[in-house]
Amino acid sequence: MIKTAFIHPEQLATARSLKKRNVFLYLLLLAFITAIPTWIQGNQILKDIKHDGQTIDEHLPAFKIEQNQLVTDESVESFIYQTDSIIFTFDPTGKQTVADVNNNTIGTTIGVALLKDRFYLNAPGYPIEIPYSNMNGITDQFFTDLVTGTQTTNRFVFIFSFVLIWLISLVLVVIYNLLYTVFANLIAAVSRRPLRFGDNWKIVLAASTLPTFFFAILNSFNLTPYLQLEVKMVVTLYFYYLAIRKLPK
Repeated sequence: MIKTAFIHPEQLATARSLKKRNVFLYLLLLAFITAIPTWIQGNQILKDIKHDGQTIDEHLPAFKIEQNQLVTDESVESFIYQTDSIIFTFDPTGKQTVADVNNNTIGTTIGVALLKDRFYLNAPGYPIEIPYSNMNGITDQFFTDLVTGTQTTNRFVFIFSFVLIWLISLVLVVIYNLLYTVFANLIAAVSRRPLRFGDNWKIVLAASTLPTFFFAILNSFNLTPYLQLEVKMVVTLYFYYLAIRKLPK
């Protein structure tokens, strides 16, 4: 079926004969292909964050948290240090606020701040704020150990993250295929081909093979074309039409 999708898309109507087990395996395959670029990009982001975290750790002065405040061993002025993925704010003097950290965070960078009275993390869309009343006794060694610990990535984490992305991709493939099948039903009705929803589902699934592979390759190289989802839907429905136009009306 993969070979047919690449070489003879006009013969994809044969997908109607696929059994449920084979349809499920085909869904798993397309979800697997879709998950690869997301996993690659996610691992690259984590690698960048680890590297930048180590760089920030080298500039981190000695400090401790006591009596719900950030205290340095020596007199240290507030500073902001920026890397490719992290904007780090160290503010033992109380000059910076949470609003300042948010304003300094640009695009997809992550804002990390050790403020006078709280720890603040601003990942895009997911702010986390922890008052120092819950962190008394923590020193700079804790953050050093935290950064050092993230340098060694367990193989289990790699496998688990890919399986998780694969499952999410499977759900997305099912949702998008349902959407494409709705439009495919309209095309079948207009062209007067007596195809059931289940038949259209199978043909559309096979018809989405080539655009799925094509965009997965582009995304793996961090290339995301404009209107990618819309283009994928149009190409899938075009291959679907090629597959059904020879069927009897």
